Amino acid sequence: MSHRHKVVALSKLVAYILRHRPDEFGLVLDKDGFIPLKELQQAITEEKEWAYVRRRDIMEVVYTDERNRFEIQDEKVRAAYGHSVAPKISYEAFSPPKILFHGTRRRSYPHILKHGLNPMGRQYVHLTTEPQLALRIGHRRDPEPVLLHIHAHRAFEDGVAFYRASPLIFLADHLPATYISGPPASSVVPEPKQASQHESATTVVDRPGSVLLDLKMQPAHRREKRKTWKERSRRHRRRKGHF
Repeated sequence: MSHRHKVVALSKLVAYILRHRPDEFGLVLDKDGFIPLKELQQAITEEKEWAYVRRRDIMEVVYTDERNRFEIQDEKVRAAYGHSVAPKISYEAFSPPKILFHGTRRRSYPHILKHGLNPMGRQYVHLTTEPQLALRIGHRRDPEPVLLHIHAHRAFEDGVAFYRASPLIFLADHLPATYISGPPASSVVPEPKQASQHESATTVVDRPGSVLLDLKMQPAHRREKRKTWKERSRRHRRRKGHF
């Protein structure tokens, strides 16, 4: 495929994502219809045939499009027209299914189990109806994301607001930990290994203003470097008077 054909094909894909089904790629448009360029590029490269795509390729699509279908602002991109979803978006409260899913980083998991899910720089917490899509989204931040099960309908009945961004994506302002379940934290983030008694005994203590202590307390002569066979032979010749 020629370079020009690649640009045209990528342009059609970008238009499909931004105009019609961002949710199929685990993306959510903001209230003005924009998606961060970085997130769009990540989502596209997850498709095997588009693994080569970089930010510069998307920029080429935007700036060479003869119909001016796209626009960029502050490192975000949107379709300028032709949406099947409204370019100015407001999400209304919606009753969610019984269970939703969220993929998260391993290092964040213990904190989530205690404090719940927060948007963390986004407008909403993103949840999906499909576990594989949740893992796909989580994989963008961790090669082995943790899959969370969100007891969404129970949370909704207890007053937590949910919004449906698309058939596959639901949003929430915050999710308390009581509605989140997943694997044991110890299986995700193992506790640091405790130093054994033997290791502690051989530790060298180093504190500001102090002298380094060898806690093994070995005699100095044991710590001397062993002489090589050449050195021993040379020493023997000197004693015998053979230089």
